[in-house]
Amino acid sequence: MTPQHPARRRRTARTVGAATAALAAIAATTMIGSVPAASAEEAPLVTSATTEWQYLEDGSDPAAGQTDRTAWTTGALPTGDWKTAKGSFGAKNGSATGMGGGHAVDTLLEQYLADGKDVPTYFFRTSFEADATDLAAWKSLTAEVVYDDALVVYVNGTKVAGFEDGGVTQNVQYAGDNGSDPDTSTFSVEAALLHEGANDIAVALYQGRSNSSDVYFDMPSLTPVDAARPATISDVVMTIGADASSRNLAWYSDSAAPEGAQVVPAAKLVDGAFPTTGVTEVASTSGTATDGQQYHHATLAGLAPSSEYAYRVGSDTDGWSPVTTFRTGDGDGDYSFLFIGDAQIGASGNAASDTDGWNDTLDVAERAFPDSEMVFSAGDQVNTASNEAQYEGFLSPDQLQRIPLVTNIGNHDVASLAYEQHFNLPNVSAEHGKPDAARAGGDYWFVYGDTLYISFNSNDMDDAGHAEFARKVLAEHGDEARWKVVTFHHSVYSTASHADDSDIITRRADLPPALSALDVDLVLMGHDHVYVRSYLMSGTTPTGSGEPAAEVTPSGDEVLYVTANSSSGSKYYDIKPGPFDFAAVQNQEYTPNFTNVEVSGDSIAMTTYRSEDLSVVDAVTLQKPAEPTDPSEPSEPSEPSDPGTGPTDPGADPSEPTDPGTEPTEPGEPGDEPTAPADDAPVAADLSTLTEATHTLRVDAVDVEAGTVTVTVPRALAGTPFDWFVHSDAEYLGDLASDDDGVLTLQLPVDLASGTHTLVAQRADGSVATWATFAFVIDPVTGQPTGELAFTGADVLPLAAGSALAIAAGLGIALAARRRRV
Repeated sequence: MTPQHPARRRRTARTVGAATAALAAIAATTMIGSVPAASAEEAPLVTSATTEWQYLEDGSDPAAGQTDRTAWTTGALPTGDWKTAKGSFGAKNGSATGMGGGHAVDTLLEQYLADGKDVPTYFFRTSFEADATDLAAWKSLTAEVVYDDALVVYVNGTKVAGFEDGGVTQNVQYAGDNGSDPDTSTFSVEAALLHEGANDIAVALYQGRSNSSDVYFDMPSLTPVDAARPATISDVVMTIGADASSRNLAWYSDSAAPEGAQVVPAAKLVDGAFPTTGVTEVASTSGTATDGQQYHHATLAGLAPSSEYAYRVGSDTDGWSPVTTFRTGDGDGDYSFLFIGDAQIGASGNAASDTDGWNDTLDVAERAFPDSEMVFSAGDQVNTASNEAQYEGFLSPDQLQRIPLVTNIGNHDVASLAYEQHFNLPNVSAEHGKPDAARAGGDYWFVYGDTLYISFNSNDMDDAGHAEFARKVLAEHGDEARWKVVTFHHSVYSTASHADDSDIITRRADLPPALSALDVDLVLMGHDHVYVRSYLMSGTTPTGSGEPAAEVTPSGDEVLYVTANSSSGSKYYDIKPGPFDFAAVQNQEYTPNFTNVEVSGDSIAMTTYRSEDLSVVDAVTLQKPAEPTDPSEPSEPSEPSDPGTGPTDPGADPSEPTDPGTEPTEPGEPGDEPTAPADDAPVAADLSTLTEATHTLRVDAVDVEAGTVTVTVPRALAGTPFDWFVHSDAEYLGDLASDDDGVLTLQLPVDLASGTHTLVAQRADGSVATWATFAFVIDPVTGQPTGELAFTGADVLPLAAGSALAIAAGLGIALAARRRRV
C-alpha cells in the first residue's frame, strides 16, 4: 500500500461501510516508519472551534487602489467593514441551515448584494504565533479546508494552495465549479514560508456565479508536522511509458528534498527488501503541487520483456515507499488490457462509496484477467479537478501501482493542474490539446506491442489541431504498428445525456471524417456514462444496420467506436429515445462495467462485463482486413496502411498533412451550424427587453479560432432547451439545452464580426430566460484572431439595454473580416 498524507482523511478500506477502527488500522500501515498522529506531535494552530477570523463580506476589494492585488493578504489589516467570528462560515439561500453534505454553518455570511446577486468574493484573515523553537521543530504545516465554490489560500503573502481557481484573475469576481455541496481538500505549507512572530493566513472564497444557492468556508485544522518525522509519500501511480520497454511513475511527497526511484530485477530482492547493490537509480523531476506538496515524475526505461521488476520511490534521507513488483509483457506479441469508463470519484456525492465501487471493479477484473498489461481509462478520474480527497480515492487501488495506467483527460479533470501532476504521461504535445496555462491537458501518444495509441484532450475544441497532431504522429510512427487506436473523453457516438450537446455535435461533425481519412481502426471514449458500440462508421455515416454483428471487418475508411459506461457506479445517464442510427449496441443497466480487450495481429476482441457478476454486456471482434486498404500495395497484406493516405487521395504524400479543407465535413460550412428551418425559425427578442434580472448567463470561454462560446446557465435552467440568438444582427444558433451541470458550447456564425456581442437564450414563448455579453476579437489588419480575448458574463455589469449596437460600431464591428476556420 502507498503511504498517505497525514492530514488527509483517506478511505482505503476495500469493502463498503468499513468501520472507523478498520480505517485507522489501514492508515497505521500506510505511513513510512512508526509515526504518531499529528495531534500527538503538535497542537493545531487553527481549529474551527477556537480560531477567530476577520472577514469581509460586503463585496468590496480589500486591495482597491493598489497595484498588488494580494496586498491585503499580509501585514496590517486593510480598511473596510471587516467583522470577527469563529467556526465555519456559510449561507444556503440566505440561511444558516440546509447546507449540503452534512456541513454546519456556525457563522452566517451575507450572501447577497443590494442588487440581489451573490457576493462574488469573501475575504478572511487570521494569524498564529511561532518562535525560534517552533520553527526549528516544524518540518511543515498541513491543513484541511472545506469550501464552496473556489478557494485561494495565502501564508505570509505567498499563495500556498488554490482549489477551482483556474479562472481567478482578480480579487472580486465569480469563480469555481458550482458544485452542489462543499468540497473537502488538504494542503501543505513549507516551513520556509514561516517566520518568528505573527504569521498571517489569508483566504479568498469565490462564489461560482451570481445566483449560486450556497457558499461555505471552514478550516477545521492547520497542524505542524514534526521535523524529525520521515517524509510522507503518497499517490504513487505507474503510468504507461513511451513504449513497452518503459514505465512512468508519479508520486507526491510532503518533503521539498530531492527524491527519485529505484528499480531492480525482482529476483534480487532479499526477503522482499531492496538489495544494497545492483540497484538502478532514476532521479525525478518535481514541482509544487496544487495542494502545496511536491509532485515527482520518473521514468523506468530499458526494461526487458517478460520480466519481473521491483521498484520504490523516495530517498535515503526522506525514506522510501513500500516495495512494489510488476511484470513486463513480451513486447511485440499478443496482449490484453482493461478498458474502463468514468470512475469520476465523488460524482455520487459520496466519494467513499465511489471509491469502493472503483476498487471492486478493478479487483474483479484483475481476478478474471490477471495478465492484463494496461488499465485504460476513458477519462473523468475525479468529479472535482482540484479535489485531492477524490484523487486519493481514484489512486487507492493497488493495481494502479503495478499495472500501467493510461488516462484520458475528462471535462471534470481539466480545471486544475492536479491531473498533470498526478499522471506522468509520455510524448505530451506542447502545441496540441493544451487549452491554456491554468488548465491541464495536452495530446499524447505511445506505442505498445503492435499498436499506436493517440490520445486527444477533447476539452480543447480545436478538432483540426487534434487531427493535425494525429497526422504528424502517424507520419513519424505509423510504420511501427499494425493497429491505430485513437482515444478521447467526449464520446461522439453515444446515446445518453450528452448525445445532443452542441459541443458533441461539433466534435461529431469534425473528428470522425478526419479519423476515417487517417485510416484509424478503433476509437475508445467515455463521458456519457452509458455503453455504446457503433456500427462501422465511414466518417459520420454508419455502414451497417439491424442486428449487431459479433465480428466486424472494416473496408476502406471504416472505423469502430466504443463508449464505456461507469466503472465505479458513481453516476449513470439514461438512454435517450434517439433515433441513433450509428448505435449497433446500447446498454444502460445502472451497474459498473469494464471491457477486456484482447489484441493480436489480426484482431482486437472486446468483451464488456458487468462487474457485479461477470455476465456479458456485449462482445465484438474487430478483424483486420485480409487485403490492405491501400490499393497501391496489394502484395503486402502484412503492412499497415500508409498513414499519410486518406481514402479520397490514395496517392497522397504521407509526409504532407492532409488539407483540412478537403475533409468530408468542413467546420466552417453552413451544414455545421445548428439552425432551424427558415420558415420555422423563432423570432429574436428585442435587446431593449433585456433586464438585470435575466442577466444570469456566465460566459466561461470564447474560442475564436473554433468559433465557439462556452457558457453556464443558472442551475435552475440546467438541461432546459432554449432558442439561442447572438446579436448585434440577431442570428439564430439553434434550439439547444445545457448538460446537467448547466454547461453548453454553442457554434457561432462563420461570419461573426469582431467586437462585443450579446448572447440570449429565449423560451418557446419568446421571453428571455438568461443572457450575457462577450467579446469576439479579430485583428483588423490581418483578419485573424488575435489570441487575446476578454469576455464578460454574469460577473460584470451588462451593456445598457439597447446599447450593444452603438458600442459595437465604436469597436469597428463593420469589419468584413471572417474568422480563420481551422
